[in-house]
This record gives sequence, C-alpha cells and structure tokens, in this order.
Amino acid sequence: MTDGAGGTDGSRGEPSLPQKVVAIHRCLQQVEHSFGGALALAYYAEPRATHDIDLNLFVGADRAVAVMDSLGAVGVEADGPAVERLVRDGQGRVWFGRTPIDLFFAYDPFHDAARAGSRPVPFLDTEIPILSATHLTVCKAVFDRPKDWVDIDAMLALDAPIDAGEALRWVGRIAGDADRRFDRLAAVLSTPR
Repeated sequence: MTDGAGGTDGSRGEPSLPQKVVAIHRCLQQVEHSFGGALALAYYAEPRATHDIDLNLFVGADRAVAVMDSLGAVGVEADGPAVERLVRDGQGRVWFGRTPIDLFFAYDPFHDAARAGSRPVPFLDTEIPILSATHLTVCKAVFDRPKDWVDIDAMLALDAPIDAGEALRWVGRIAGDADRRFDRLAAVLSTPR
C-alpha cells in the first residue's frame, strides 16, 4: 500500500505508486507520453483509488523495445513474450514491482489528437502530462467497463472540459456510430446536469 504522500510501501520496501509515476515520467523524457486512467481522472473528478498506471506512448509500437529499455532502467519488467505482444498489438501490460502498467502505443489518428490535447499537471515535486478530459472520455467509452461510465458521469458532474462533439466523433470513428457505446455516450453527454 502507498502512504498517500509518495512514501514507500512499508510492507515491501517498494516505491509508492506516486513515486513510480514520477520515475516513469522522468525516464521517458525523450518519448512523448501521457498518463490516463484514474491518474488523469483525479484532475477532472473526485479521485478514486487505483493500483495500476495507464500510460499512453505517442510513438509507434516499433519503438517498444527502446521504450522498455528506458522503463527497465527504473525497474519496469517485461519478459520477451510481453514485449512481442506490445510490438504486435500496440498495447499490453508490464509490471513495475507489484504495479501493473498498461502501455498504449500510437497507431491511429486518435493518438495524434490525444497527444495534442495532453496537458501538464502538478504531481508531487514535478509536472506530468495527462490526457485531456475529452480524450479520457473517449478511452473510457471505448473500453466500456461499468467503472468507465461511472467515471464519465463523475467528470460531467464536476463540469470537466469535455468537448462532446469531438468525443462523439472519435468514438464514432473507433467503434462506429451504430455501436451502442456511441449511443450511450451521446445520451450521457446530452443529459442536462
């Protein structure tokens, strides 16, 4: 467990989740990236607990080996098959101690838009880049887990700066405008608050 202030997990001597986030950010200074998931959500809605790190890498999966070399310098581990999956699928899970890190490489124009929309936010003693509220909403709608819709509602409840038209365009492009995820997002975004 983290101590909430960036200290180590006393039971394992492992860096805390916030320390891992900063270490990842610092080792990737030469790779455009942005944090998503619950880390980004905390800047647009009430923070919720998380045990993983979602990391968007704005480079192609052909750079996965180089990215993993950089991440390996701070303790992130991935075996050969995991790196092969990253290259093949453009996304995958690796580990930083007991913390899962979900990596998402760029392979679609959406990733270019997400890169352009990323913004720096204060985090511990530095700043880290996070996805915009709009692009985070797109990711959550596409993933379509129950908690993703709760997160979208939480962002809307606090008037997060979500560009509804842009979010719907991307979800329509990724999932199709006849997909139920598109319909659900359209309904959620049009509900008066």
